[in-house]
Amino acid sequence: MASEAPVVWMPGGVRTEIHLASRDTSGAFCLLVDQPPPGWSLPAHRHSNEAETIHFLEGDFEMEIDGRRSRLSAGDTIHIPRGTIHSGSNVGPQPGRRLILFSPAGLERFFLEAGSPTPDSETDIAATVACATRHGWEFVTQA
Repeated sequence: MASEAPVVWMPGGVRTEIHLASRDTSGAFCLLVDQPPPGWSLPAHRHSNEAETIHFLEGDFEMEIDGRRSRLSAGDTIHIPRGTIHSGSNVGPQPGRRLILFSPAGLERFFLEAGSPTPDSETDIAATVACATRHGWEFVTQA
């Protein structure tokens, strides 16, 4: 059983809880809960090592996966295979809440390394992008 979930703040004011890490699942997956604020967006990218599954707990989101745009809200679940280009945004008026599973585990190290301990910490976007790249993220331009 995992101990109290570490909490970090990602760029854009996204509160992120790391509930299960590699050590908790023998490397099978990591499990996070995040809370993107209204207006948050993440540019198009792909993960070279992990598949990503997102279950939407609260809020209204728009995701583009492999060129297909979808509107998602509480109760919806999507799966993004490894290497698939995707982007997302909170398009609702309220903070959202998502349960995110990366498989295999390991990407939680990106969040722990790039995240800040408090919401008011300075964010160095260049350092965050460099960290993401070290952890297998590739940011891409969508046509």
